[in-house]
Amino acid sequence: MVANIKESLTLLKIHEKAAGSGPGRKVGVEVLNKSAIILVVASWEAYVEDTASSALSFMIEAGGRHNVFPNNVLERVANKNQGLNSWKLAGDGWRQALRDNFSEVLSTTTGKLNTPKPAQVDDLFLKTIGLSQMSKNWYWKGRSNTKCIAALEQLIELRGSIAHRVQHANKVWKKDVREAAELIGRLGEKTNNATHAHVVSLVGAAPWSTVKYVGLNK
Repeated sequence: MVANIKESLTLLKIHEKAAGSGPGRKVGVEVLNKSAIILVVASWEAYVEDTASSALSFMIEAGGRHNVFPNNVLERVANKNQGLNSWKLAGDGWRQALRDNFSEVLSTTTGKLNTPKPAQVDDLFLKTIGLSQMSKNWYWKGRSNTKCIAALEQLIELRGSIAHRVQHANKVWKKDVREAAELIGRLGEKTNNATHAHVVSLVGAAPWSTVKYVGLNK
């Protein structure tokens, strides 16, 4: 995800080459800022889906049995596969049932995940790997959980107005892109580490390493 976000910052470099880095309003280059915002949000969307999917796969393979999954996930899958008998499926049937559940959850929220706000992210993680309230993990020094959630919602609303060619009330500036990239970078760290902790608590093994956000310029 970081690589994709850095690509969005490359658009700012093109912006500076085209219009200079001095003060004043730049004409004809705001489209680069808008494109960068779309790329940042697309990176976040893909990251959320990939993280949940990777966690699911690891829990299935490393866990080796269906009951490493929390009850809310098991009950959801069971209700769609002949009740509790779903866990008596021969061979690897239970594995496929869990993967099918992921595909179903993702498909029913596809439109929502195209605008991956906190509520939709929470829903995906809860229904597929049983991780409750992912968005509660989003906070750091200088930014409260409430402010993080509000910032993400505002960013996605901005992306929506750009993508659907709705006239946005304010211009999209280079600082907006930098702030968006910073926000998503930090959210990525928190999401990665929260998922890591959740999987370890259930499976007893780490699906990947924890990470520490150090900034996009490092």
